[in-house]
Amino acid sequence: MELTDLARRMIAAAFAAVDPERLAREELARRGERFAAVLSLGKAGAALGRGVREALEPGARRLLIRPLRASSLLDPGWEQKTGGHPLPDRQSLAAGERLERWLAEIPPRPFLALISGGASACVEAPASGLTLDDLAATQRALLASGLPIQTVNAVRKHLSRLKGGGALRATGGRLPRILALLLSDVPGDDPAAIASGPFAADPTTFAEALSAVEDLAVPESVRRHLAAGARGELPETVKPGDPLLERVETVLLAGAQTAVSAAGGEARRGRFHVADGELAGEAAEAARELVERGRELARRAGGAGVALVLGGETTVTLRGETGSGGRNQELALAAARELSGGVGELVFTVATDGEDGPTRYAGAMVDGATWEAVKRAKIDPSAALARHDSRPALAAVPGALLETGSTGTNVGDLAVYLRALSR
Repeated sequence: MELTDLARRMIAAAFAAVDPERLAREELARRGERFAAVLSLGKAGAALGRGVREALEPGARRLLIRPLRASSLLDPGWEQKTGGHPLPDRQSLAAGERLERWLAEIPPRPFLALISGGASACVEAPASGLTLDDLAATQRALLASGLPIQTVNAVRKHLSRLKGGGALRATGGRLPRILALLLSDVPGDDPAAIASGPFAADPTTFAEALSAVEDLAVPESVRRHLAAGARGELPETVKPGDPLLERVETVLLAGAQTAVSAAGGEARRGRFHVADGELAGEAAEAARELVERGRELARRAGGAGVALVLGGETTVTLRGETGSGGRNQELALAAARELSGGVGELVFTVATDGEDGPTRYAGAMVDGATWEAVKRAKIDPSAALARHDSRPALAAVPGALLETGSTGTNVGDLAVYLRALSR
């Protein structure tokens, strides 16, 4: 079996397993409930919205807020707003203002919230005393920091009126029941971290958020705001045990492990020995560990074909002048260095939303010949890694970059090591 063919089948299987429209439709059909209003947030907002049509009462209020580049809905029954991503923009503020008004207007009837990643930036309502520029500068610093998403969101939740249960507060306790269906793009599938938890309890504190930005170049207004909160001068986010949470039922539709299991199942059908795990840490270091673990798995498999499938999210710490690429492309280029000169091995990485960083590519596919192929194109791959400039290096190798277009889903990233059957 050609490893590239298997890789593409694994990607297709993973995407199919986390199809938001099907997942939402099946969950609501099983329940048989009807809702008077529905809110859909994030990169998968349109697909989730398509899946709930049969669960809505006639005339139900419907609001979709999504990143500008995410898919839209053609249904005129939906009010739609867009916002920036990965940085909030003026449209994000307009979407946040509309959401606060909308939540105060909807009837006191059962309410459906559809939450997916990407919503943290595209809908925003700065806390009192903060501006859009404050939030954008802070997010820029957080994205360059290499901090894990849970820490990033701990900061964002304490700068916003909508995050950390803020949207739940905005309902004013009027809604008798809220069903929140989540599509997770964060490691551990914590509802408090998905889209910064607009309808979830937030266990983090102002003090933790202040500590997280201690060494970052954030605006002084942000630092003062967090310090005031840490001193108890500002109200905290919604905490576990808050009576408002008694009205909320949260259901996880899918996450990275769903995609991992589907990709692994496809490899098993090809008679590959499969292991899986979590993807985390700095992208370049994660690449080295992926290849090391994959080769160890191959040694233990005694010549059988092997697939090591990891799901989650890596980080990239940016320093100085940087180039073009995303964390998946950086992982792939670093993996190409580890595979260099080898035969019968392949690594592929893919962002399940089809968008790796500020590029149109979802990830990349590399093997033992890729590193030298980059060199033959007159590009120094080591230098490219050092300045986080993976996209031009991989673009120099035909077929290395993976372009899926917008997938309509979003459950994080996959990184896979494949080794062919020894002959």
